[in-house]
Amino acid sequence: MKITKIEIQKKNKNRVNLYLDEEFYCGLSLETIMKNHLKEGFEINENQIEFLKTETEREVALSKAVGYISKCQKTKKEILKYLLSKGFDETICQQVIEKLEEYKFVDDEEYAKNYIKFKNKNNGSRKIAMELKQKGVDDEIASQSLENYSCDRESVLSVATKYLKNKDRDLKTKQKAYRHLASRGYQSEDIIFALNKFFKEEE
Repeated sequence: MKITKIEIQKKNKNRVNLYLDEEFYCGLSLETIMKNHLKEGFEINENQIEFLKTETEREVALSKAVGYISKCQKTKKEILKYLLSKGFDETICQQVIEKLEEYKFVDDEEYAKNYIKFKNKNNGSRKIAMELKQKGVDDEIASQSLENYSCDRESVLSVATKYLKNKDRDLKTKQKAYRHLASRGYQSEDIIFALNKFFKEEE
């Protein structure tokens, strides 16, 4: 097959229409055309075309992924889910994620550390670990990151104080407060410490 025409698309100057033997064949990125030094009159076979189409799809997927993570940090699982939802092949998605890792645009270890710093003021380690798992962070990475997590008992007391504001100071309320703090992922000993201190100070 011969490349008979390379035409820049009107709606997207970064893509071209490729014509083979006088007939439209497919759209490719301008970068792919330039990178592979394609010109009108060149002979090309079907395997080469399929390679170029895959290369273009990978470039588009990479561009989509960079746009997606530019708003806020994401995990590899979140990026994979996003790209799959856009219709990209899983192999392409994995290649893009590898490229993002190479560029240091995605790092689940760094993500876990930042997530813990952000969440530990109002949540305990159990809840944080569960949320990291839901976001696709590997259990081992989450566990290692949480090893350096130390619960600030003053933060537990702060959450308890907010919850107990304007509530009755009785055993039933204390039990409800315990369940509330447990749902936030705090450890039992930290919850008991905070509640005992709160009720003692109130007395």
